[in-house]
Amino acid sequence: MTITKDQLTWKGRCLDSDGVRFFNWTASSFEFAFTGKKAVACITSDPENWKKENLGWIGVFVADLDKDYHLQADNRFELSEKENQCVLFESDTEKTVKIRVMKISENAFGMAGFKSLEIDGNLKELPAPNYSMKLEYIGDSITCGYGIDGVWEKDVFRTDIERADKGYAYLTARKLNADYNMISWSGIGLSSTYVDPSIELPENNWTMPRTWPYTDKHASILLKKDPEVWDSSKYKPDFVIINLGTNDQSWTRDKEERTLTFINLYRGLIEEVHRRSPEAKIICCLGVMGQLLCPAIETAVNKFKAEFPSAKIKTLTFPVQLESDGIAADWHPSAVTHEKMSQKLSEFIKAFK
Repeated sequence: MTITKDQLTWKGRCLDSDGVRFFNWTASSFEFAFTGKKAVACITSDPENWKKENLGWIGVFVADLDKDYHLQADNRFELSEKENQCVLFESDTEKTVKIRVMKISENAFGMAGFKSLEIDGNLKELPAPNYSMKLEYIGDSITCGYGIDGVWEKDVFRTDIERADKGYAYLTARKLNADYNMISWSGIGLSSTYVDPSIELPENNWTMPRTWPYTDKHASILLKKDPEVWDSSKYKPDFVIINLGTNDQSWTRDKEERTLTFINLYRGLIEEVHRRSPEAKIICCLGVMGQLLCPAIETAVNKFKAEFPSAKIKTLTFPVQLESDGIAADWHPSAVTHEKMSQKLSEFIKAFK
């Protein structure tokens, strides 16, 4: 039996193009339940655009219909072909299961597009989700789960060691039984993407204010399509968590004029978020990889609050990661640190008044 995209349950910002539904953003996914012995999905990608270390990856979660999924994926697939035949489930005996297929590498690299699903049995109705809230994340490599399966001074970035399913954002959503939507991109900032200390000019061709308003600007460019503005009516968050500034600090370097530029851009993003989701509570985070711009974020939030006094917004500073908790690839947070971040953030959300 062939299953179409419209028969599945989707999470995240997805872009439809020529019969394919792309679920490229971190932890975006589709889900279904069926009774049968085998389920095979055809997932398209663009391996011709990437080196092997930058191919797309998906994770597959399988559980009995009345049970929760494991915290991390039960199986993973490298999307090394233009059309990847991924065996999501196979059993000698007929079983009733639910299956979630998640993009566990980030949008900046190999794409993941749903083309078709073949099952040898019958679709079942998924249990209705009973989410406590809806979260939206706007972040950088930390939110992407960059390098979690790697080790500092041994590994550099590869998509096979990037694990959205081990990242603080996904873990927080699990702790809170929350729906989620993630817009995250490694190296991204507001005033500049990450730059080497020898560079004085900002790299601002690809910043969050130019990315967040669209469904999937990167995929649109690769597909030679005009970028589609995200329809905010499709997802109305209760909380928006912004975790940006780590890459900007590589350029601002505690210089007053540069810091002021960052403050103004950050304040502008907050306003965009508030105007799109006026009922949402906003949490502005930073700190786990450096706290240089934490005071600047406080300033940006205070400037915004002065103009929008009824808006519900707070800041949260994460403690700088500890070497005793392990350091992941390229000095990014380890799985232990991500777990600590998720504990802190989930408690902060629960206490937010």
